[in-house]
Amino acid sequence: MKRFLAIIAVCAAVAFGQTAPTTDLGSSSTTTVNIHVPIFVGGALGFGSGTGVGKERGLGLRQIEPMIGFWYPGFGFLRAGYGFFDYSEKPDNGKKTDIEHSDFDIEIGVHLLGQLYLMGGYSRSKELSDLGDVAWNEWAAGVGSILSLFGKAMLFAEISYRWVSDHYDPFLNESVEGTRLQFNIGFATYLY
Repeated sequence: MKRFLAIIAVCAAVAFGQTAPTTDLGSSSTTTVNIHVPIFVGGALGFGSGTGVGKERGLGLRQIEPMIGFWYPGFGFLRAGYGFFDYSEKPDNGKKTDIEHSDFDIEIGVHLLGQLYLMGGYSRSKELSDLGDVAWNEWAAGVGSILSLFGKAMLFAEISYRWVSDHYDPFLNESVEGTRLQFNIGFATYLY
């Protein structure tokens, strides 16, 4: 847990400690230069608590997510992604089970203070395993920041609080719901 919090602190310090580049007139610019159309492709790694609300599944990598969308730095973004991650679980009966986890995410964000933005999102999550298949919804609210690179690419870091809707957990053999935290680090590059 301490290692995870230290990683979050370092990434947040780097992301939020950036200053906007200055123009020839001496004013700050928060937009990426040479963007003709704000369509991007990218990806993110999602770290945080597990999807099994009601049972501790530990902290760590929870999602690898390619994404596409519209992002205009200094204004806002709309993006969609398909995240996936496979892991193993050992329920009370002692038999190890492999789980295929996937998320379809839609997120919208609005830049407030230069590189800093607020975001909200919706996820449709699914888990497939021998014990049973399950799907549920998650709603998210969070904050993030970008670091522009080479004019047409950027890195981003964000943390979100996620509300997990009621769903059946085959490992607990009961319905669960709750909340969790997720930290994403990723990249985006503009197509044109």
